[in-house]
Amino acid sequence: MLMRTPWQDLRYGARMLVKHPSFTLIAVLTLALGIGATTTIFSAIQNILLDPYPFTDVERLVMIQIHDNSTSRPGGRNFFQTAEFLDYQEQNHVFEEVIGGMMGNDVLYDTGNGVEQFNGGYVTPNTFRFLGLPAQVGRVLLPDDAKPDAPPVFVMSHKLWVRRFNEDPGIVGKTFVLNGTPTTLVGIMPVNFTKLAADIWMARAIRRDNAQSARDFWMFQAKLKRGVTIQQAQADIDLIARRLVNVYPDNYPKNFSVVIVSWIDNHVRSFRTTLYTIGAAVALLLLIACSNVANMLLARATTREKEFAIRAALGASRWRLVGQLLTESLLLALAGALVGCLFAYFGIRGLVALIPEGLIPGEVQIRLNLPVLLFSLGTAVITAVIFGLAPALQTVRKDLVEPLKDSGKGASGGFRRGRLRKVLVVAEVALSLVLLSGAGLLMRNFVRLQQVDLGFTPQNILVGRLPFARGQYTTAAEKQRFYSQLLERLHALPGVVTATETSSLPPYGGIRSDIDIIGKTHSEKWRAQFQLVSEGYFPTLQLRLLQGRLLSEREVYGARKVAVVNQALVRQFFGAENPIGQMVKLSLLENLRPPDEPLQDPLFEIIGVVADAKNQGIQESVYPELFVPYTVTGAFNRGILVRTSTLPLALLENVRREIWAVDRNIALTGTGTLEDFLRQGSYAEPRLSLVLLSVFAGVGLALVALGVFSVIAYTVARQTHEIGIRMALGAASANVVRMVLRTGLQLVGAGVALGMLASFAVTRVLSNQLVGISPRDPLALGAALLVVVLAGLAACYFPARRAARVDPLIALRYE
Repeated sequence: MLMRTPWQDLRYGARMLVKHPSFTLIAVLTLALGIGATTTIFSAIQNILLDPYPFTDVERLVMIQIHDNSTSRPGGRNFFQTAEFLDYQEQNHVFEEVIGGMMGNDVLYDTGNGVEQFNGGYVTPNTFRFLGLPAQVGRVLLPDDAKPDAPPVFVMSHKLWVRRFNEDPGIVGKTFVLNGTPTTLVGIMPVNFTKLAADIWMARAIRRDNAQSARDFWMFQAKLKRGVTIQQAQADIDLIARRLVNVYPDNYPKNFSVVIVSWIDNHVRSFRTTLYTIGAAVALLLLIACSNVANMLLARATTREKEFAIRAALGASRWRLVGQLLTESLLLALAGALVGCLFAYFGIRGLVALIPEGLIPGEVQIRLNLPVLLFSLGTAVITAVIFGLAPALQTVRKDLVEPLKDSGKGASGGFRRGRLRKVLVVAEVALSLVLLSGAGLLMRNFVRLQQVDLGFTPQNILVGRLPFARGQYTTAAEKQRFYSQLLERLHALPGVVTATETSSLPPYGGIRSDIDIIGKTHSEKWRAQFQLVSEGYFPTLQLRLLQGRLLSEREVYGARKVAVVNQALVRQFFGAENPIGQMVKLSLLENLRPPDEPLQDPLFEIIGVVADAKNQGIQESVYPELFVPYTVTGAFNRGILVRTSTLPLALLENVRREIWAVDRNIALTGTGTLEDFLRQGSYAEPRLSLVLLSVFAGVGLALVALGVFSVIAYTVARQTHEIGIRMALGAASANVVRMVLRTGLQLVGAGVALGMLASFAVTRVLSNQLVGISPRDPLALGAALLVVVLAGLAACYFPARRAARVDPLIALRYE
């Protein structure tokens, strides 16, 4: 009998839901929207923040960072030269094992018909054992592969295997000519292995006694000993760093701190706030959905008062009736969870498409899995209790006489027990206003970002990198010979306005160096960044000349030591003094290590000043910068910028042909338009937050409109008899409309007042995502307020119009 009662409740509840398909469909879809959105974002949180890596002992994996305390920017240097790396490895007492990696290495693959560029990652021999992830095909790299007499081998990423080799397992064991050396492919890694963002990996030992190895810089990554905390590790490494600052003084800022950061925190730091913000937004959306369904259940329960009064009179206990209503709520919630998981499946696919490349670790795979499905089930149960308990307790009260006397739509029912429904509507309006306020702020922020003055014109610029093989074009004369021919050919192409060589991609920085200005003394290091450019750099980016002159072709080809500087450099180091003719020393060019050619006496005469252009991203202030002829040194990687009069990508193959006409062994990589790089590097994350929060705010607003409409429509239906009497006694239709609108707008007004107070408090969490926008921006909050009021007014209008059309004679017979 005890087992039969829940089963009976389930069958009866299912019959009641099927009996009212419209109610059931709307309630299930409302819940599915809330649960689906929540499940989508929880999937992202679980896969990105809680369990992003497929490696063993991920919770113990950490990195060392040297943070410059003079800057507010998070993070710090996490690459260490070979000897410094080994010192940390040998002197620490907190790490169980250490691995190193070098990223961003250009590996040129000779296909026999030309050259292709792969992103190469060099790793220490113990890396794959440390990570504990086997190869998908073949084997991983082993410690023996890094021995001096070992034949050269490599493993390939799954992405490159699919993109370039059509998933052919037969390529394992074959020999590839990489950087001129025959190298055997021994394995293909799984899809969720993307360490160092590399296409291929090769093993390299870290040795103090090797001249080539001494020039390398390695990312330091380690596994904490069991029982060691990050705080303990940080204290241990800080002691080592204080000793090493005297050994490697050029590697440490004057005021620095050592930071031990977990792998997960390091890779998702910038995205964590965004994800938690969106998580809070979907929680609000779920509350709105639950409030809406609770309102629907309250309205429906009111019409069932007589049914439950009869059942109670026949002996059903109070808690037996509560259990019946909660069972129906649970059925609705489970149905909503099932449909919500379907929504989440498509929502996850859309979310993955929206997340900018490089924002989260490549190992992350956002998908529905067991923890996510359990979360959805738990959410369904909790929501069933939230939106089912209040209506159940409201309905099964002890007074059995009144329901037996009342009809299904009595005259007095309109206001008598509508207080809880109105409270729920007020809460929905308030929550919706919070969501819309956040979306409005992000919209204003995104517009402001796009209006930031970059200082240059990014439209119609084709971008490309030209990696050279090791030992190829290493000197300044060799690079000049190559680029002088290439730039001449590019200028001759139809559709090309101008072109330039460049050492970095604006607006994402240059080459940092200590500087000195002849005749000026200073106690602290002065630092600036410089670009190696041709004379075409300034017209290509359309930089504005403010003083003096720009680089000339003769000065570039003659490798003259002259420089054009930006306003930030003048402000910081010269003040009101005229910089033209002053001499600046770039210490880095003097301290280059072989095989690069150190520049003797690297003093550059300032010949011109250009307007500031963004060079640390679009949100950071402009850094002091110099532009010097690319012909003064053969060091550093190079690329090209090509301004076109047509669509830049339409000229890509023509540009590639001109490069191969100069040298068939040069690969063109990293291609795209400068606008695309800006969209991906600077606008993609703000756009993601804006799109997601706007979608959730829009859904929330629709649910609020539905909630207001349902309450007012239900109130009108319950007051049909009263309205008929008023109209029979001479009340005009306009008076009835005003009465209904006043009732609805009072609810909306109360919700708006509460929502504005909540918005002032809640939107402050968005402050670190806003650029030049206050969390209390009046335009954003005013727009959100207007939208909510208009939606509420529209939701009230249709029931009001229906009330005005009531026929008094029919209404008086309504009982």
